[in-house]
Amino acid sequence: MKKLTSILLFAALLLSLSAGALADGAEVSVSDAYTFVSETGEEYHIPQIDLPGPGVAALNAAMWHDLYEGYMYDVQYAAESGEWSGIMSISYSWITAGDVLSILAVVRYDANDLCDYYVYNMSVSAGERLSDRELFQAAGVDREQFNDLMRDAVNVWFDALPPMPDDGGFSAAQRENSLADDSIARAMPYLGPNGSLCAVGLIYPIAGAERYMETFTLITTH
Repeated sequence: MKKLTSILLFAALLLSLSAGALADGAEVSVSDAYTFVSETGEEYHIPQIDLPGPGVAALNAAMWHDLYEGYMYDVQYAAESGEWSGIMSISYSWITAGDVLSILAVVRYDANDLCDYYVYNMSVSAGERLSDRELFQAAGVDREQFNDLMRDAVNVWFDALPPMPDDGGFSAAQRENSLADDSIARAMPYLGPNGSLCAVGLIYPIAGAERYMETFTLITTH
């Protein structure tokens, strides 16, 4: 009942806010601050928020630091020297729901389908980056409810794996590691398609990399 109430509050809050944020006259858009296409067709897109204000400028600077300075020097050096870069693409998606703008940036590698994820949440009316706590408030949940939703999503992820032969408890240990408090604490919340509450969370898989980040939809709205 507690989770159902949270879902209903979340949906109602999005509906009540959706007109208010845009009624203030702010036309929200996100575009490429930088675009690079390699000779072999790999694409790299660095986002920027097209709104005025010091808070937006600070968030744009943070995205530039994370994505351009964090990755593009390696990509450009590889392109200029003819060497290979393991960074295969940088892309992003964004959505506004009520007063919240969420941007999810994805850096893809050529090994093991690994990705780095970056989450940026902003209040459109204030033009300031939102903390996780503030995003939880906008989504109608608190940290405890969010953690419970994350654990449910992680359990569903493990339950969907094909049956494994006896592995001496390895699968159970990886599930336990993924559900541990320190793993759940690393989850990064954001709003996804149709304003759904989503998160990037840490997974300890049963094969491949030791651990990696995965995207989860926690509350779906239509």
